[in-house]
Amino acid sequence: MYEPAPVPMALTMILATQVPDDAARIAYAYQFAAQAHRGQMRDEGTPFIDHPVAVATILWSELGSRDADMLVAALMHDVLEDSPEIESTVVADLIGPRAFELVEAVTKPPVPDADKPARDRAYLDRIRDASANVRLLKLADRIHNLRQVVHANDPAKANRYLEVSRQEFYPIALATSAAAARLIAAACDDIERYLATLDNSIDAH
Repeated sequence: MYEPAPVPMALTMILATQVPDDAARIAYAYQFAAQAHRGQMRDEGTPFIDHPVAVATILWSELGSRDADMLVAALMHDVLEDSPEIESTVVADLIGPRAFELVEAVTKPPVPDADKPARDRAYLDRIRDASANVRLLKLADRIHNLRQVVHANDPAKANRYLEVSRQEFYPIALATSAAAARLIAAACDDIERYLATLDNSIDAH
């Protein structure tokens, strides 16, 4: 039986700033995403739904976005990628054409493992050349992933995130938002410190 997911405090604060129609759309997107990601966990051991909520919160509280479509897209941005049983037409009907365009723009298409490097290269090129809103949405996603990767107990993954973020996402951030550039740089610095701590621990033994 369907039971609505509890609304996190961070999202409650965002909803309180919206006009009623937009608040209802954002709340509905959250409930849909919570069901789509039900049972899914992140590498760091947290429920997956915490991630899209965090991305929406970063957009609102740290990047200054008050755009309801951006917040809806943040909550829904991983649904197509991580819940392949959900048809894209369903998502489009649910969240509307503008929010769906944002979601679609940050969604990686499924490909065989051998094709992932080429897919990822094309994806980064597409993000770099996308609209400012698409770039800002992806940057908020990246900021949260960078902050969380240090909790995944996977130094190799943390190092990959660091390298790609410095080479690819920091230039995108510089072209998009000074605030996003500062946040990307700070998160990368934190990963460097984390990796240095691990290296020092190994050297000590």
